[in-house]
Amino acid sequence: MTAPKDTHPPSPFLTPADLAARWKVTPMTLRRWRKAGKIKASMLGRGVRFALPEVERFEREAQA
Repeated sequence: MTAPKDTHPPSPFLTPADLAARWKVTPMTLRRWRKAGKIKASMLGRGVRFALPEVERFEREAQA
């Protein structure tokens, strides 16, 4: 018998910890960039989340 597959699509939002790991920076760096307006974030409940399209936009602009 096999374990059921996870049928949920990937989340369209990243937590600060997820994004910090992806970019190899600290969550404090992300907080500074967000406050400086370099990257947009959303408040979901009491937590900050970064939308995946915004993350990908930031990555494209950083490569240019």
